[in-house]
Amino acid sequence: MFLAIALSASAAALALGWTRMIRRDRRLTAEVGTLSERVRELAARVEAAEADVAHAVTQTEITESLLLDKGVADEEDIEAARRRFDGGDPPPAQPHYIPGRDGDLH
Repeated sequence: MFLAIALSASAAALALGWTRMIRRDRRLTAEVGTLSERVRELAARVEAAEADVAHAVTQTEITESLLLDKGVADEEDIEAARRRFDGGDPPPAQPHYIPGRDGDLH
């Protein structure tokens, strides 16, 4: 009788463990699917951002070429502007607007 109870308890524990394992497996599989979808979305966004950057670089090169060809700017002007926007040049010693000097803003 004790053996039957022990076997029944073992079978119940095994069934419970199996059921929990199956539920956990299904939950983790669903989570992996969700994460995979998010990774695909992020990859698409990164590709779009890379395309935008490539387009901006092309537009910049075209603009530089036109400025040079039309004589609006020379190489030194373009390099100075590039350093200024890339953070290569130190900031100006004084801000553009000084209240005591320039008065109140309207």
